This record gives sequence, structure tokens and C-alpha cells, in this order.
Amino acid sequence: MSQQDVVAVLSERLLVAAYKGQVENVVQLINKGAKVAVTKHGRTPLHLAAHKGHLHVVQVLLKAGCDLDIQDDGDQTALHRAAVVGNTDVIATLIQEGCALDRQDKDGNTALHEACWHGFSQSAKVLVKAGANVLAKNKAGNTPLHLACQNSHSQSTRVLLLGGSRADLKNNAGDTCLHVAARYNHLPIVRVLLSAFCSVHEKNQAGDTALHVAAALNHRKVVKLLLEAGADASVVNNAGQTPLEVARQHNNPEVALLLTKARAGLGLATSLRTQEEALTLPGCSRVPRQAQLGAGGVFLWL
Repeated sequence: MSQQDVVAVLSERLLVAAYKGQVENVVQLINKGAKVAVTKHGRTPLHLAAHKGHLHVVQVLLKAGCDLDIQDDGDQTALHRAAVVGNTDVIATLIQEGCALDRQDKDGNTALHEACWHGFSQSAKVLVKAGANVLAKNKAGNTPLHLACQNSHSQSTRVLLLGGSRADLKNNAGDTCLHVAARYNHLPIVRVLLSAFCSVHEKNQAGDTALHVAAALNHRKVVKLLLEAGADASVVNNAGQTPLEVARQHNNPEVALLLTKARAGLGLATSLRTQEEALTLPGCSRVPRQAQLGAGGVFLWL
């Protein structure tokens, strides 16, 4: 067997040892001359160890001079791979060694996007504290906050807001984070966003406000909360429809009732009218809501 073949075998074994967290084997293989091989997905021993949470292996590999920021076939770094599964200790170690915080993968996601999508708030906190860009957008135009809101990760949402993220930034469809939370019926997220004073009036590319979105999808509690926050029930989208007309179109009578009362200037606590009345009354808008003061001057629900 040639020396080149020996090195190739050692390098393959290094991949396996890193994946399994076998620290002593990793050290021995490196000392014997193993080089950095890659898997069929272009992942190095560092990618594998970071993803599996093998902190000591990560430290050995870094000490041996492994490239911190090498990207796999999906353009993900070891930091991405650690963030996907919330390996906070590994993330902190990679940051301490000077890894690139905002490297984007093939979908435009940073490690912070990954941590927030999966709801690993402690990992998100470490990344934000280290200076990760909370306003970074992926190829769909989504910020980490959009992703946290889509998956209803309340604590990650708070971490991002306190770290300077802006709830009113829009993705490629023109959706703010409030649109996203309303679409997926995530009431706790809607509360957090409203308590951080995000706008209830922003429109997406279809001209829909978050109220239009919630009305179309029959998300009654979200509609109620948006109305209490001052959402305008008379605003029209690009199709010339108000939220009430959208609710009628989608045969959502309970939502139509709420919107009819709001447009009529009636309190939401007044006695219920019949569904037929809900489809005939004219209208106006509602009142602002309260919020609690959180750390850093941002108003957040705790």
C-alpha cells in the first residue's frame, strides 16, 4: 500500500472517529498523518463533530488546524451544523476561535437562521451576543425573526427582538413577521410582536394586512387580538377587499362577526348578533392594547 493510500485510509477513519466522538482515536489518527477528508455531502470531520455535539473532538480538530469556515455541498459551515441541533457549547467554541458568524448556505441561511428556525433560543442568544446579524435575509427574504415566528418559537423571538431585530422587515412576498404569525395562527407570537410595537398596518405584495390574512384563514383569536391592537378593519387589499369581505369570501362567519362589530364601532364584549347581521353591518376601527416593559427598552410579553 502506497503512502497516499495509507493517508486516505487514515483520513476515512478520522471521519468515522469524529462522527462517533472518539477523542483518543481522533488524536491518534491526526498524529499518524490523517488529512481532512470529506463525506459524500462534502462534510469534514469538523462538520460531523459539530453536528453531533462532540465538543472535545471539535477542540482537538481546531487545535490541529482544521478550517473553521470550510463549507459543505450545501454551503454550510461547522457553525451551521451546530446551530441546526442547538449545540450551544460547540457554537461558543467555534465563535471563540473566530469563525465567520454570518456565512450563508445555499438557501441564504446563516447559523442564526438555523438556530431560530429550530427554536434553540440559547444558541440564538450566544450568536446574537457574539454579533451575528439579526437582520440578515435568506434567499426568500426571511430574517431569523421570520423563521422563529413561523415555527412559533416565542423565546427565540424575544431573543431576536431584544437583540435588535425588526419585526416590520418584509420578505420577498412582502410579509412582515406579523403576517407570518397570523398566517400560522401563532397567537403567543402575535402577542410578543404586538407588545414590541410592530405595525399592524403593513401590507404584503397582495395588499393584505395581517388582519386580511387571519380573516381569510378563520383565525378568530388572532383577528380579535389584531383588532384590539388597532388594526384597521376598513383597509382594502389589491383586490379591493376589506378583511370582512375576505372573511365572507372564505365563509368564516365568526370572524365576519368580529370584523362587523369592529367596523360598526361596537365593543368586542357586547352581546353577540346573529351571523346574518354580521354580514350586513357597516363600520370603523378599534383601540390600542397594553404591553409590558421588558429588558432593553423593548416591550415584551413574559
